Amino acid sequence: MKHASNIASNWTFGTGVLSSGDQSEFSESGLEMKDATGVVFRRASDCETESWRDPVSGHVDWWTLFSADRTPTTGLTVGIAEVPVDAPRPPRGHTHEQAEVYVFLSGSGEVVIAGESTPVSTGDAVFIPGNVEHMSVNTGNEPLRLLYFFAADSFTDIEYKFPGQE
Repeated sequence: MKHASNIASNWTFGTGVLSSGDQSEFSESGLEMKDATGVVFRRASDCETESWRDPVSGHVDWWTLFSADRTPTTGLTVGIAEVPVDAPRPPRGHTHEQAEVYVFLSGSGEVVIAGESTPVSTGDAVFIPGNVEHMSVNTGNEPLRLLYFFAADSFTDIEYKFPGQE
């Protein structure tokens, strides 16, 4: 069994890509790399910025790190989302069939689950069952950043629904 430190020592970061010798496969974009074991590395800075900026969905930017429609991965969709300082609070959250996990990377705010607000800050995590209305709100003085996970092959499998707007 390889330990994480052994795996990491076999990889080096170059200018936007990783290298592990001749077992690497590079995508056309050069943003990810898969070795013979199926390991894929991504940098958030190499991912396209996607956004919601409207009164219903609120203001959030996100970078999808792993999704079968973008990377040679299956089983999980993972990314980083950021709610800016002073972002307007949407009137309601959103739902989707898939369960979701948030891990808060920086900032402070609230997670509103089924109308109940809970304070969150760096290091906190929350599991959100499928079809439960939820949203994140920034209450701090720096961006609220979180890592999100879905047990889905692709971000395109996630159908967001905004209650009251259906």
